[in-house]
Amino acid sequence: MIWLLWMTAAVLGVKGQGVSVKGYVHCAEHDHYLPAASILLQPGERHLQSDENGFFSLDELEQGNYLLTVQFIGYETLNLSFSLQQDTLLHLHLHPSALLLKEVTVEGERQQEQTLAPSLAVEELGRLFLMQENSESFAKTLAALPGISSMDIGAGFAKPLIRGLGFNRVAVADRGIVQQNQQWGADHGLEIDQYDVDNVRVYKGPMSLHYGSDAMGGVIEILPPRLPRQEGVRGDLTLTGKSNNDLTGASVAVSSKQGSWYLRGRATLQRYGDYRVPTDTVTYLTRKLPLHDRRMKNTAGREQNLSLSANYGGDRLDSWLHASYVFGKNGFFPGAHGVPSLDRLVPDGSVRNLEMPLSSSGHLKVISNHRIKLKGATLLADLGMQQNRRSERSPFHTHYGNQQPPATDPDLELHFLLNTYSLNSSIRWDEEKRWRKQAGIAAELQHNRVGGYSFLLPAYDRLTGGAWWMNEVVVSDRLTVTGGARYDIGALTVEGFHDPLLEEYLLSQQMDAGEAARYALRAEELQRRFGDWSGAMGVVYIPSLKHTFRMHVGKSYRYPTAGELAANGVHHGAFRHEQGNSTLTPERGIQWDGAYRYRDDRWEVLVSPFLSYFGNYIFLEPSGEWSLLPHTGQLYRYRQSKAVTGGGELEATFRFTDHWQLGGELEMVRNQNLSDRFALPFSPPDMATGELIYMDRGAGMLAQYRLRLEFRQIFDQRRVAKNEEPTPGASLWNLSAHLQWRFGGQRVITDLQVQNLFNTPYLNHLSFYRRLNIPEPGRNMQLIVRVPIG
Repeated sequence: MIWLLWMTAAVLGVKGQGVSVKGYVHCAEHDHYLPAASILLQPGERHLQSDENGFFSLDELEQGNYLLTVQFIGYETLNLSFSLQQDTLLHLHLHPSALLLKEVTVEGERQQEQTLAPSLAVEELGRLFLMQENSESFAKTLAALPGISSMDIGAGFAKPLIRGLGFNRVAVADRGIVQQNQQWGADHGLEIDQYDVDNVRVYKGPMSLHYGSDAMGGVIEILPPRLPRQEGVRGDLTLTGKSNNDLTGASVAVSSKQGSWYLRGRATLQRYGDYRVPTDTVTYLTRKLPLHDRRMKNTAGREQNLSLSANYGGDRLDSWLHASYVFGKNGFFPGAHGVPSLDRLVPDGSVRNLEMPLSSSGHLKVISNHRIKLKGATLLADLGMQQNRRSERSPFHTHYGNQQPPATDPDLELHFLLNTYSLNSSIRWDEEKRWRKQAGIAAELQHNRVGGYSFLLPAYDRLTGGAWWMNEVVVSDRLTVTGGARYDIGALTVEGFHDPLLEEYLLSQQMDAGEAARYALRAEELQRRFGDWSGAMGVVYIPSLKHTFRMHVGKSYRYPTAGELAANGVHHGAFRHEQGNSTLTPERGIQWDGAYRYRDDRWEVLVSPFLSYFGNYIFLEPSGEWSLLPHTGQLYRYRQSKAVTGGGELEATFRFTDHWQLGGELEMVRNQNLSDRFALPFSPPDMATGELIYMDRGAGMLAQYRLRLEFRQIFDQRRVAKNEEPTPGASLWNLSAHLQWRFGGQRVITDLQVQNLFNTPYLNHLSFYRRLNIPEPGRNMQLIVRVPIG
């Protein structure tokens, strides 16, 4: 392993794919794109579909002779034999067939579903991208995409934001079921094993039509793995090492395909220590806190994940069963949990030691997907069961002086247990006609219970249901129009909570009895009913082979969460007292998204503007007041206001030669609370990225390689909410390297990254630790070694 690391470091900066073949599938008669064409490359049995622009890409190929078979319903099959010696771009023209459509069959493996919203710009990612861009967490890995940000929780956990919208405005749909894991908390990660994700789609824009409430900002859709065509047993071993927090990890997968059955299992283990930052001290609540050896004490943690998947694929029935358990445990920086104390920052002799305060979470998920082919239609059904268990522990301490420790588990400060049951069912018909229809229903039941010696969020039950209908009309070979509508209803029951200890404390501080009783009512009993509709219309226009236009307009909504309505307590994990607002009404928004793509043999340019108006946007705002609760900081309150957001992304790539490539991205978000003209809280700063890539074939054991130098400019964030601190910008450099090795007949893939090359201290405006003025992790060298088996 040591010599492999040395050889990898010798070519520092490499990343990418090997020899590749890319191309476009066209209609020979009318010269328009053919989306979803079936493409098979042999040998190797690589199978995929062309995208909506007729484009396809096959990467990580060896040099040699290949047979490419392309099929499309209503067109003659194209068989092309060619010799692949370097990266190649093909333009393939298929001729219409004289046969009837019902007599044309396309053979090959079952494919992924087409995109849910064709008029929205969609990023489709495979395992190659996820490994090359691999970061501390799945959400941080996705932040490599323009328009995607991550709200980081130290070096181990993060949650995604899409164009500045996050928390319960972005849905993560794992195999058709929306992940429910207390995502209201700023310190709560996604709880997804990123090594168990093979294919993912990221929708940047309103998706309430498809996923109801909680999807107004976009959707991250995790798809099931693609099935191999050949039978047999396969596997892969992935080893990971990171220098900044001394992370070591391993992920092992084994799969088997026999006849109509496919089975796969994966286990992932990771352990990491306290992470390093490029500073010696931080300031919190006016106190300077030392960081010994520039490490954030007690930010170590570990992750243990297990998943099992089974698939049965017949002529009329295709079924998946997926079960997973993701467990994570990480510590909190003790200098900011409660009143700062220098004694708690003294090194304990081990950077991997995990002490209180800490949090642990376990997410159990069972998902069943079914696809049944009927005469002229397809029936789909997704069922899910999730149990999320989260605990935050801190040595028992009382803020009141009259509180006794619990008799059992006295150090359990907060505990949340959320059970979620989901059902989604839909039917599609006339899928091969120009007017395609879909209709569906959805239902979800949540049961949340709380515990611990502190109080933050009350127990609640939530029931939602909805029905939707959608059309897709292929007006012509160049124009497609989509549209649909949905109506949802919801019921939320919140248990009230009166805190007698707080009332006694406030009375001891000479507070009026009426005022003390009012503050001691930490959560009032609530029964709320909601109902609202959403809709969307979209257009895809492809005037020529090089140009694609998209436009999407949607009316979206979001129900307020139990936390927004009824939270009232000290959230040490987020360093604040959070107070809900029981009068909040559902958010409603009108959202417009556009996209223009230009693509030829050398250039690819994508412009994606967006604009949204919300009549009653919900946000957590720093009040500028100190909490009445003892030993706390500033009070944060939920409120509503008219708001507008806008911005966009600009992406450009230029291929100088078959080896050299230059790329750049610019992303920006502008928003405003129209009531007081401040920006909305937690808004991502503007960012510009440039990259230079070189790829080529290697020699000897090194078969292929790709090198990348990246520069990222993070601009100052001075557009901040009331009482929110501005954040200075920074300039960062990163290197990465992707190498493919051949040791005899064994293929080995290594991905090396050097992040924050010059160890630049900078603050992340969205970071969990931003309020403590703690910079992001310093320089990090990361090595991933993948060994495919079979």
